[in-house]
Amino acid sequence: MVDPSSDRAQAATDAESAFMTLSHDRRLEILLALWDASGFSLSFSELRKAVGVRDSGSFTYHLSELQGHFVAKTDAGYELQYPGHRVLDAIQSGVFHEQVAVGPVDLESDCRECGERLTFEYDTDYIARIRCQDCGNRALEWPFDPGGIAGRDSDAMIRAFDRRTRLIWSCALDSVCPFCAGRIDPELTGHVHEEGACVGVIEQLDRYDEYFARDHPAVISVDCERCSFYSFVPVGVVLLTRPAVVGRLHEADIDLRETPLWDLGFVVDPDAVTVRQTDPIRAEVMIPDANESLGYLVDGSLDVIDERDR
Repeated sequence: MVDPSSDRAQAATDAESAFMTLSHDRRLEILLALWDASGFSLSFSELRKAVGVRDSGSFTYHLSELQGHFVAKTDAGYELQYPGHRVLDAIQSGVFHEQVAVGPVDLESDCRECGERLTFEYDTDYIARIRCQDCGNRALEWPFDPGGIAGRDSDAMIRAFDRRTRLIWSCALDSVCPFCAGRIDPELTGHVHEEGACVGVIEQLDRYDEYFARDHPAVISVDCERCSFYSFVPVGVVLLTRPAVVGRLHEADIDLRETPLWDLGFVVDPDAVTVRQTDPIRAEVMIPDANESLGYLVDGSLDVIDERDR
């Protein structure tokens, strides 16, 4: 049997070696020069000129340290490889060196708790928040990279936050980590009290206290087996990924593509979710904004059952 701890130790050693390769600023300059180039490729002389290094020996040394993994030597010169792109993607996200604050920006959305306007805020803790300034209701909170703020006006950055959050949630619910592509085993869990006893795992996790949907009776736990990604996703998000449900909600005057997450009651409203069964667990999700009575059951395998089909 393979020892997971030994795999993690080896991964840490390999990662340390890779980071040490990138420890010199000249090597990052080489990657950036290739990233800026047409076709991500330059000849030796073009690359050295782009980086601005006169000492050919020093430049050759740093370039050789990148070869074989981050940079490939070709007949035409040198080309940026996929790992090099990923390094630059992480830099361009802004999470390593940028701190941005935005808002509060008023939204064209009302708080489902008190009816006042919701606002969008982004702070230096890298969390975007949709919340009510009056009653404190936290409709939605999720990490968002500074790259999502740069170059966008308020409307565009708010839409980007909505779209990116959906993408991450959809990927995680499909058992694929949206950050490292590692394995995730999504688990429907709740905190239901039966004769004084708790059913579920939420109470055992202190980190749940800080989650925006902490007052939901059930959520979906997503925890990557490979990297540090973990979270709790509202049960209603499952409905966003089921074509039959999407079509049915469209018929009920709910456009899931154009309606932001914080305006979807079955996603953000804790009253829309009820745990109907605990062993095995099943949660009912009602659609409060539909023009007719609609409800769905989500089971432990994240299968969705139309209430009308029961």
